[in-house]
Amino acid sequence: MTEQLIAVVASVIAAGGTIPYIVETVKGKTKPRIVTWSTWSLLTGMAAAAAFSDGQLASGLFALLGSLATAAIAIAGFRYGDRSLTPLDISCLSGVIVGLVLWRLFDSPALAVWAAIAIDLTGFIPTLVHAWRAPHEETLITYALVSFGGFLSVAAALLAGGISVTALGYPLYAAVSMGSCGILSLVRLKQYRGLVSASSS
Repeated sequence: MTEQLIAVVASVIAAGGTIPYIVETVKGKTKPRIVTWSTWSLLTGMAAAAAFSDGQLASGLFALLGSLATAAIAIAGFRYGDRSLTPLDISCLSGVIVGLVLWRLFDSPALAVWAAIAIDLTGFIPTLVHAWRAPHEETLITYALVSFGGFLSVAAALLAGGISVTALGYPLYAAVSMGSCGILSLVRLKQYRGLVSASSS
C-alpha cells in the first residue's frame, strides 16, 4: 500500500510540474520545441505500455501521466513554441516506430524501455542546447518537479521489489535527465543574467 501511494504521489508531482511550463508557454516566456515534446509524449506512452505489460505499476503510472503531460505541452506550444523540424527530430520520431517494432518482434518490454530511453536521450539534445543558449526561455520548476517525481517513482518500485529495467529504467532516466537539464538551465541563467547586467551598466 505504501509503495502504491508513493507511486501515485510521484506521478502527480511529475505531471503537475508541467503546469507552470504550460502557463509560461502561453505567456510567451517559455519556448518549447514542439517536436521534442511530441516525441517525449510518444516515448513515454511506449514506456508506460511496456511497464504495464510487465506488471510494473509505479513505472507505468509515472510514464503514462508523463505522456499525457508532455502531450499537453506540445499542444500548448504549437502556437507559442518552436515548430522547427530538424533531421535529428525526424530521426527521433522514426526511432519511436523502431522501438515499437523491436518490442513486438522480440516480445520484450525491457527492450522497448531501453529503446525509449536511447531515443529519448537523442531527442533530448535539442532541449539541452536550447537550455544552454536561451536558459531564460526554460521553466526550471518543471524540470525540478519531474526529476523529483522520477526519484519518488524509483523509490516506490524498489519498495515493491521491482528490480528490473521496466520497473526502474524510465523513471530513473527521467529523474537524471530532467534534473541535469534543470541544473544546466539554472547555471546558464545566472551567467545570462550576469552578462545582461554587465552590458546594461
